[in-house]
Amino acid sequence: MKVLARMITPQYRLIWGCALLFSALFNLSFFKHFMDAFPIADGNTGFVVSAGVLLVAVHALFFSLLGGRFFTKALLILGFFIGASAAYFSWTYGVVIDKTMLQNMIQTDTAEAFGLLSTQLVIVMVIFAVVPALLIYKVSLNYRSLFIESRAKLISILLSVVMILLTLLAYSANYASFFREYKSVRYYSAPLFPIYSAGKYFKGDHKDLLKPADQMQNVAPDAKIVHKVKDTHELIVLIVGETGRADHFSLNGYPRETNPLLSKRKGVISFSKMTSCGTSTAVSVPCMFSSDTRSQFSSKSIYNKLNALDTLKDNNVAVLWRDNNSSSKGVAERVEYQSFKSPDTNTICDPECRDTGMLVGLDDYVSQHPNQDIVVVLHSMGSHGPEYYKRYPARFEKYTPVCKGNQLNKCSSEEIINAYDNTMLFTDYFIDQSIDWLDTYSKQYRTALLYISDHGESLGEDDIYLHGMPYAFAPEVQKHVAAITWLNDSSPFKYKDVVKNKDLPFSQDNFYCSVLSLLEVQTETCPHEASIFMNKGN
Repeated sequence: MKVLARMITPQYRLIWGCALLFSALFNLSFFKHFMDAFPIADGNTGFVVSAGVLLVAVHALFFSLLGGRFFTKALLILGFFIGASAAYFSWTYGVVIDKTMLQNMIQTDTAEAFGLLSTQLVIVMVIFAVVPALLIYKVSLNYRSLFIESRAKLISILLSVVMILLTLLAYSANYASFFREYKSVRYYSAPLFPIYSAGKYFKGDHKDLLKPADQMQNVAPDAKIVHKVKDTHELIVLIVGETGRADHFSLNGYPRETNPLLSKRKGVISFSKMTSCGTSTAVSVPCMFSSDTRSQFSSKSIYNKLNALDTLKDNNVAVLWRDNNSSSKGVAERVEYQSFKSPDTNTICDPECRDTGMLVGLDDYVSQHPNQDIVVVLHSMGSHGPEYYKRYPARFEKYTPVCKGNQLNKCSSEEIINAYDNTMLFTDYFIDQSIDWLDTYSKQYRTALLYISDHGESLGEDDIYLHGMPYAFAPEVQKHVAAITWLNDSSPFKYKDVVKNKDLPFSQDNFYCSVLSLLEVQTETCPHEASIFMNKGN
């Protein structure tokens, strides 16, 4: 063993030392979930210890494979930064850093990113990333000859492989159960799983390779508008909500009155069993407007296939996307787009720019498009966390006390829910104001409104916060979303017919065809039952 140790050069000793630190410092969430699945009280002490050994060996194998004279220090420093940040967000919010979460983080805007900053995050990064990085930078590795370093690399790799095999064989039955029944636990390992996820993300299938419409697949080439009432046009508002949980809408039976305005308005229908396509904006928004179902949809779909707005535009519908969120996620690339994230364009900011500001100036847009059907998409900020208290004006703070920070795990459940429910009150107001605006045109147009949130939110249930968990094991509250429509006598569909569908199990897979049906677009791509507005009794 002494001979073997001498044959491992300083850089590979550093790798093994860092592998031990990675496993010990950044995997508290991993071991918590691991021991939830295999409690020590049930005699799993040896198995838990073996998992720690396995983590060390796997980290050592990974960095030994990639390490080298010009790479080892940089890779290990990167490992500490990735591990520290992943561990912080995993422990603080219960989230995992997978490919989808990375996509969501990269596509977010500066304001949302700053909303996650905290003193605790800075302290964690300084202690567990900056300090180790400085120590690694200063350490002298005394590189040997190419032959000696190559031999050390091979020994390090073989040693890690042997440790992995022995560990797996020693508890083969336990690991078979772990990989079969609890594979989601591995998502909490850091920094390896975030690095693996980044590799998948940057492999190329995420790239926003925008193409002109004529180079994209037209999924509804036969689409055409067939107006039921001649010499009339539609004026439709689509609200893409943010982080709206269905179970916090009083329209769905929530005991608090979070929909005081909509509950009193005639023509409002809440679809109580709507589920999302994803658990993050980056997935759900493009998926909603795509003809692909959730099982078919991929990050490439939105860049290879024309979406619902493209089909409407091709049929001479005037389409306007107004955004008070991070972006359209590729949906509005070929239609008119306006950002309302800044006081330069949004006239209602205090200082945060409010969703209601997107309604200002819409009359001008309508007047500029006479003799056309019109669709206005409003992408709202809604209930975006973790700083829920910033998502509504002061007069909507009905439920108190509220969580006044972004470290939700330091707030009580009552404070978090109070702040979140206040955002629901403002969402209710915003939708009601949108209906008020639409209603002024009900004698000139056939009007209707459809609101669907992109995904739900965890408010601390099972120590999980925010959203973005992998769909396969995400909690139901991240997938069960609020969805309502408003119809009046001039609408393309009648309230008495559509209200029959309010408790049917719809999903965002139905959104594409529902939007087309609101504009009276007929296409073989959308069968009768695909729209939430079609009378299921017929």
